[in-house]
Order: sequence, then C-alpha cells, then structure tokens
Amino acid sequence: MSPTIGGEATPLASRAQKYVRARRVFTGCNVGHTFFHVDPHGIASVCKIGRDPSVNLMTEGLVALPRLGGIAESLQLRTGGRSGCSKIGSCGTCRPLAKLRQEAGDNRSLYCQHGSYEA
Repeated sequence: MSPTIGGEATPLASRAQKYVRARRVFTGCNVGHTFFHVDPHGIASVCKIGRDPSVNLMTEGLVALPRLGGIAESLQLRTGGRSGCSKIGSCGTCRPLAKLRQEAGDNRSLYCQHGSYEA
C-alpha cells in the first residue's frame, strides 16, 4: 500500500497536515462478525483493509466464515510498528489501517494524533 494514489512519498493534498483534525476514539467495528470482504478468488477476509490472515472459501467452504470473528479480534491488537504507546486506548485509527500506513512509511502525524510514542 502506498500512502498516495501515484505512489510518491508526499501526502495527498486532502491528507496534508493542515487538514488533520481530531478523530473520535476508535472503539472497534463489526468486521468479521456482521460483514466481511471476499476477493475474486474466493479469499475471505475481515475487511478490505485487514486482509491477512484470511480464509479460502474455495477450498474450505462457507464453514470457514465463523473463523473471521476471531481473526478480527486478533487484528485489533497492537500489530507491530511502535511499541509502548501509552495512548492506545484513545487512538482514532483501527489497527489494520495503522499497520498498513506504518508499513508504507506514511507520516505518523497523519494517522496518529497523540504526539510521540514512549519507549
């Protein structure tokens, strides 16, 4: 995932620093429980952002779908990136999205609005 449409490292104008505003605390969502994402190859994941781990509906069938609930819960845990953030309970970004932004090298201030991480 690239932080921009064209693949360059600069942020889109709509995500520029002057447009960043406080978000509500992310308290979870119903991914994997009440809805899910399936790609054209029959790979089901909790949502279009959190695609790994997934279940293969072509080989496992629909009986594999209930496992998505547990996958969703595991994806909401702290998954890499910075450790020791004391403000994780007041974060405004879901963990799968934050993980993708971290891996893409996105400017942390665009999705983490709590200042610096503690070691």
